[in-house]
Amino acid sequence: MKPTFTLLFLGFLFATITSCTPLSTPNPKVSVISSVAFVSDSGQAIQAVYRDDDTVMLTFPDGRTEMLNLAVSASGARYVSGENEWWEHQGRASYSVKGELVFMGKLQHQSDN
Repeated sequence: MKPTFTLLFLGFLFATITSCTPLSTPNPKVSVISSVAFVSDSGQAIQAVYRDDDTVMLTFPDGRTEMLNLAVSASGARYVSGENEWWEHQGRASYSVKGELVFMGKLQHQSDN
């Protein structure tokens, strides 16, 4: 009787696992909405690529990149990742880490895709 129970349990487990597996995988392709550069008074630039999955990919002057997710804001577009925040409003953008302003810049170039 024990082998029958084991086989039934394994069959049930297999059916449960395979029923949770999607038949098709979602399209991982994300489209770029716009790509812009913000430049500070000191000449430092951050490239911001806004994507249709509610994220922004920032590229910093040292080549480092960071992905942030859209967040609630009273005005403008606000994106966060942990304690990092990118806030863009009316042609100006700021980048803060742990509430401390690291970058403030003005829109320099825009290209829509």
